[in-house]
Amino acid sequence: MKKFYAGIVLNKDELIESNCNRIELEYYKIEKKDKKSTNKVNNVYGIEIVKKEYLGNKKIKEKNNINNLTNDENVINKLLNILKINKVTPITLNDIVEEIL
Repeated sequence: MKKFYAGIVLNKDELIESNCNRIELEYYKIEKKDKKSTNKVNNVYGIEIVKKEYLGNKKIKEKNNINNLTNDENVINKLLNILKINKVTPITLNDIVEEIL
């Protein structure tokens, strides 16, 4: 299950080296049930980032996700908050998460 965590909008004045009008970034928490061999069900969390870039009348959509990062919801919430604050895009998601974890 994918749950919306947060979204931010970067307007033209924030996009110094870009020709686009606006970029929207959406951050999602991915939650899956993981049934262990002990018949105990645990939640496993991941992250997805969706980027929507608006160039005139054109909309370009890009996304990336990482599944099964942790079974601790607090860890995934902190990680999502760091990604949101730093306006991390899908293309840099893997590198940033690797550095943080």
